[in-house]
Amino acid sequence: MSLSLRVRVLLLVMALNTALFGAGLWLLSRQAENARQEYAAQTIDALLRRLAANIAPQSELSVSPILAWSLWDGFDDALVMRASWERDEHGRIRPLGALLNPRGRWARAANYDVQPRLEEIVGAIEHRPLSLGTGGIAVPIPDNRGNVWGGLWLPLPGVAHASLVTQLLPFFGLSLLLLTLGVFFVLRRSVLDPLGELASAAGRVKGGDLATRLPEPARKDEIGQLIRSFNEMTSHVQGFNARLEQEVENATAQARRAEAAALTQRRLAAMGELAAGIAHEINNPLGGLLNAVESLERGKLPPEKHARYFELLRNGLERIQATVGRLLRFTPRAAPVGPLSLARALEDALELVAHRARGLGVDLALVSAVPGEPREHVLARWHALPPLSGERGELAQAVLNLLVNALDALEDDGLPGGRIELSLEREGEELHLRVRDDGPGVAPENLSRIADLFFSTKEVGRGTGLGLSIVHKVVAAHGGRVFLSNASGGGFCVDLHLPLTGREDA
Repeated sequence: MSLSLRVRVLLLVMALNTALFGAGLWLLSRQAENARQEYAAQTIDALLRRLAANIAPQSELSVSPILAWSLWDGFDDALVMRASWERDEHGRIRPLGALLNPRGRWARAANYDVQPRLEEIVGAIEHRPLSLGTGGIAVPIPDNRGNVWGGLWLPLPGVAHASLVTQLLPFFGLSLLLLTLGVFFVLRRSVLDPLGELASAAGRVKGGDLATRLPEPARKDEIGQLIRSFNEMTSHVQGFNARLEQEVENATAQARRAEAAALTQRRLAAMGELAAGIAHEINNPLGGLLNAVESLERGKLPPEKHARYFELLRNGLERIQATVGRLLRFTPRAAPVGPLSLARALEDALELVAHRARGLGVDLALVSAVPGEPREHVLARWHALPPLSGERGELAQAVLNLLVNALDALEDDGLPGGRIELSLEREGEELHLRVRDDGPGVAPENLSRIADLFFSTKEVGRGTGLGLSIVHKVVAAHGGRVFLSNASGGGFCVDLHLPLTGREDA
């Protein structure tokens, strides 16, 4: 479980205060212990001097003055034995001389064993050192001549630790509470609250609120500097974000303008590619018109020829008018959307690439389900299909791009001839148009990218990477779908699926 910073700081302060009090209690206990031992040593020294003073020259002890000594009350027990003893068959000590109990035997428990105390006294008499035993101290008693008269055993005073802790515990609890609360209050005001505000403000900034600011404190310490740095950082980030958004908007607008210009250039480039074909379509009737006009100007034609020449002039001008009309349908302009025959858009596109196809020796074939069906019958059956809802020029432009791409692929292949197949049929509530060539196709690694904007597999200067993008854009605007694939028998295939209007008689 993760603890908050406040809880961790509070626990740390409590732990530090507890450790400090424990160390203080340990030092106090040591000092009390040393004081008690010093007092006991002084008392024993005074007792030994009194005992030595009450030993007669004949080595007899004056018992009454010893027992009447008031300092015995400072000890829980006491034992005085003359240096005369023997051991029984069990090794137990049996005193042969004086054995005094200044505190009286009644102060001892009924099962009290005095033998360990006698052993300690004998050890002190024999070796003449201070003998520290379990819970007591044994010392030799000299007489006034410096000889060992006997021995003394007294319980070693100890520190009443439990009593000391019991007395100090209320003060410890009160001091711990006051010190902990005081230190925590100072830390909370000076550190924890500012850090909490910083964490909350950082969370708001993470959520996107870059206008978050904290009140700047008057304090000059590290916390104050941290808050001021946070405000400066958020101001800088907010300004940078605003500048970045503006730059993104500018870049997006520039990219859109560039895309629009590129689309226009693509249309113009397509028109340039078709210029030769258009010139051929216009020059042919113009030559005949000029010959007819020259003949009429000479005025030497018989009357029956006049009517024939005027008919030739009318037919030539109507042909030129039709060619110009087809060209105007490809210019970028707003056009009303309504029911249209897809076959007419296909004818417009085929007329504009027919001259280039003838020059390359490419066969523009209209595929029919009936083998050997004449071209005129195929076109008539296509014209009988239900209409679409859209703009004729846009759809013709899309088909024109597919035909131009196919002619480019066949020309780049370098092989003579070639074939481009167009098929159109109804599938449910859609019209399915397929444009397929027998060229080299598209490399598999480029197949998923050829419809990307500005991506082209043609040489630099020949392709803009907009042809298939325009096709996708036009077909999508008409609610249709585009599928690109390499044909199974070689070449490239494009399938367009366009929804019908539902008006059979439009």
